[in-house]
Amino acid sequence: MKKYLVPGALIVCVVISLVMWILMPIPHAHRYDLSFQLSLVLAAIWLFFRVSPGRIFKRGVLAAVLLAGLAFGIHNLATIDPHAEIVPHLRSVFKAIDGGRNPYTSGTVFHRDENGTAVYGNFNYPPAEIYPYYLAYRLSGRWNSAVLTTVMVLLNALCCLILLRTFPAIRPEYLMAFFPLFLFGEIKANPSLTFLVTALLLWLMKKDGERPQKITRYLIAVLFGIGLMTKFLIMPLMAAYYWHKFDPRKLRSLVAIALDTGIALATAVLVMAPFGVAAVFKNTILFNLVLKDRAALTTFYPNVLSGPLEWLGLGGVYPIAAVIILGLSILAAPRLGLFPAMLTAAYAFLLVAPTPEPQYLPIILYLALAARCMDMVERGTLPPQVLKRPRPAGAGLTD
Repeated sequence: MKKYLVPGALIVCVVISLVMWILMPIPHAHRYDLSFQLSLVLAAIWLFFRVSPGRIFKRGVLAAVLLAGLAFGIHNLATIDPHAEIVPHLRSVFKAIDGGRNPYTSGTVFHRDENGTAVYGNFNYPPAEIYPYYLAYRLSGRWNSAVLTTVMVLLNALCCLILLRTFPAIRPEYLMAFFPLFLFGEIKANPSLTFLVTALLLWLMKKDGERPQKITRYLIAVLFGIGLMTKFLIMPLMAAYYWHKFDPRKLRSLVAIALDTGIALATAVLVMAPFGVAAVFKNTILFNLVLKDRAALTTFYPNVLSGPLEWLGLGGVYPIAAVIILGLSILAAPRLGLFPAMLTAAYAFLLVAPTPEPQYLPIILYLALAARCMDMVERGTLPPQVLKRPRPAGAGLTD
């Protein structure tokens, strides 16, 4: 029965989102299709990486992945909206900072409500999301969709380079087929800093698995702390990573977990400190859990869990239900491999989030690809044609 749990759950999510899209039962909700797209693509990613390694790395399959990524990237680049909410939203954050005000308390940050009307409130992303875009704004002397897109593509490109460094034994062309999806899969929202932190974490985790060192372990903790201050996907990844280390036969494992999570949380507090820890927490975590508060500033896009509960008039139950489901996915971590545990938590997070977040799909694809490559490296099941050929003895030397 266990082997049917994941595909069964994904099928149920696809069906729920499709029914919601057909009926459109919530008067103030918009874009029901986003939940269906999210569920369907998550199911497709799961299915793709369940096939044998030989099929994943077949040249025909990789060519299809490459062409799909290029087509998707061209479409995304051609349909960038210079008036998208994220552009004036961040511009108003920069204006508040330049004016010496705290964007988490100023009440001057631009939003659009469900009718497209401009409303003003506080910044509701974690503070690390400010820095790369504010730096680009200061260096370029301007802020528009072109600057925003350039920053995101550059951050995504760093993720691609890190992937090559994470798996140096794999011939680059077998990984590069995925690059267009990573580079241009999401350039309209701003998940790229979260993507970069995730890529760095996976690289460090692989190094730690091959050659454990305290410095690597502490770097992972610090990076998790910084990641907590990017977008929210890092939270379930961190929880699954550290709970995976729990060994009920060795209660002392809790000491190491507590130390590492303490370092991560302390790092997060340091990042929040300039803006006020309470103000950041109120306008990020609490803002996104309470659907009524969230709807006051942003449009409600129903997700697999939040949509049906809002439809049934149980929106107040949503935070409890979301936390319970996400918590159960994390509690399963010790029974899974490290990367599968993190992937499971990420899937649960996306499905119980208040609104569907297709922006994270390239990160999920990256995580799934890394998980499968890691498994094949550890088991020695990488197809021979995928491996780099060792250099002949004396290659590159002169007499």
